[in-house]
Amino acid sequence: MTATQVTTRWVRPEDGGPEVFLAAPAGTAPAATVVVGQELFGVTAWVRGVCERLAAAGYAAVAPDFYGREAQRADLPYDDPGRVEGFALLGTLTTERVVADTAAALAGGAALGGGPGRAFVGFSVGGHLGLLAGAHLPLDVVAACYPTWTLEGGTPLADDHPPLAAPGAAALAARGTTVLGLVGTGDHIVPPEQWARIGDRLTGAGVPHDLVAYPGVPHGFLCDHRPATHRPVETEDAFTRILAALATLAP
Repeated sequence: MTATQVTTRWVRPEDGGPEVFLAAPAGTAPAATVVVGQELFGVTAWVRGVCERLAAAGYAAVAPDFYGREAQRADLPYDDPGRVEGFALLGTLTTERVVADTAAALAGGAALGGGPGRAFVGFSVGGHLGLLAGAHLPLDVVAACYPTWTLEGGTPLADDHPPLAAPGAAALAARGTTVLGLVGTGDHIVPPEQWARIGDRLTGAGVPHDLVAYPGVPHGFLCDHRPATHRPVETEDAFTRILAALATLAP
């Protein structure tokens, strides 16, 4: 399904939780609902642009304001102070909040009357959040782009229950969730040896998956708002793969 026009708005969920940014195709029901998980820096202009790109492809794309209980609509700068603030806000997240906010986003997309498919597309921290949510909620697809802290701790959210520790991987398998993973071999946060371990964990748990590694590509390569690390060719390939995974959601 292809849509040339989209509508966008911030929406407050009925449960009173943090807002979500919702983008949807104009004048037609969406094919499925896709939750978009932010990077460390919040629901930035780039994240909102990803939502619009997915909406133009026919999906209800919903980005929860995961930091919204502490800092509404955070859009942090891509610099050291922005990272410091991002990590402080990340430290306020709990599994319960992530699951609740993801569920609210899914409900917001479903309310538009589209198809029943449910997916999560996350970037860096958002990839972590997607895998975590998938261990607790029924998701057909999780596309995790350079997901952080999946096997071990490293943040308060990950220290107790890393999303791809054995219980999390088993939960993904039990729900039948398919995982698409995208990373670069030059990623300093998700290095090749960790990517191989993630593959082994998913294989061992019986999670259907496709893990892709782009040679020499750094962390955060999809974000074109950071020219130093953006890689246009690999970005287009990655989005092609993401859209192909989402196409499996069609009823």
